[in-house]
Amino acid sequence: MPSTIKVLIVDDSALIRQMLTRALSVDPRIVIVGTAKTGVEAISQAKALSPDVITMDIEMPELTGLEALPHIKKHSRARVIMLSTLDDPDVTYEALSLGAVDFLAKPKSGVASSLSELSEVLLKKIRTAARIDPIHLASVMHQPERDEAGPATAGEGPTAVLVERSTETRYLVGVAASTGGPPALERMFSALPASLPASYLIVQHLPQGFSASLARRLSAVSEIEVVEALDGMPVEPGWGYLAPYGRHMVVENLGGRPRIRFNDSPPMHGVCPSADPLFYSLSDVYGDKAIGVILTGMGADGAAGLGGIREAGGVTIAQDEATSVVWGMPGVAVKSGAARYVVPVGLLAAEVRRAVRGGLVS
Repeated sequence: MPSTIKVLIVDDSALIRQMLTRALSVDPRIVIVGTAKTGVEAISQAKALSPDVITMDIEMPELTGLEALPHIKKHSRARVIMLSTLDDPDVTYEALSLGAVDFLAKPKSGVASSLSELSEVLLKKIRTAARIDPIHLASVMHQPERDEAGPATAGEGPTAVLVERSTETRYLVGVAASTGGPPALERMFSALPASLPASYLIVQHLPQGFSASLARRLSAVSEIEVVEALDGMPVEPGWGYLAPYGRHMVVENLGGRPRIRFNDSPPMHGVCPSADPLFYSLSDVYGDKAIGVILTGMGADGAAGLGGIREAGGVTIAQDEATSVVWGMPGVAVKSGAARYVVPVGLLAAEVRRAVRGGLVS
């Protein structure tokens, strides 16, 4: 990470610009090189000031953050963090697909008490963003979609034909992701057929209020029906369950049938939910019928639990460095020996399909 991080703050609200400036001032390594009130100003300032990181609002006059983002990415190497209200999480995910590296929920006007919490979260995201190589990020964002052939409806949308859904769950697939995760999850789930005798449990590090929207997006691109998980919910074949913010998600075997349970243990690796409790529960409940997948993300979450799945005889998979926005979580899993297979994002679904179908034959 550079000794100093140059930040450009973009927001049409003077109050929010002031709050962000105060929040970032606690770190002497961060230098605020400028502010902008509109998308047009943001483009101009990004060219003139060469910031390392831009924090950018979505709703602004003249050009929205979403409209300005492609122009900024074209003319600047800045890593962009989008600020969003909880009313527009779908737009936030669209920003991620256009090249933003992360996002966070925007504080409501006048809530000065949120400044301390905002500082902690925003500073962490800015430090993470600054560590991302902009050349590598550009190569990741411009990779062609060369996924191996997916379900029968690929290219036509999951509702183009009647979806054949499995009637049994013989495999539990746990998936962990953080920075850069939502686009990678969409890529993976778009190539997974509902006909596999498997269920999917997902931990994506998200701010509060964004998980239901991500579940809808994954359902829209996949035959797998993805929902926000609820405590006690039975795990059904051909379905996916996304862990909500604030509680760890695990799986228990109740009466011979897997069910989702939440626990209120403290955060692990600084996050809650964490993938480690989920992965450990998969290895305990399903043993060699558990499959663990770690996607792009900063930190080490999931690596230890993935090792538990491998020790139990299950299949473990990590996204490769070349296609990861941040090769933190998958990198730790690979270096620790927890991940058996390391593949690009476009082949993750193929590896899951191979693991399930290979297990059915054996």
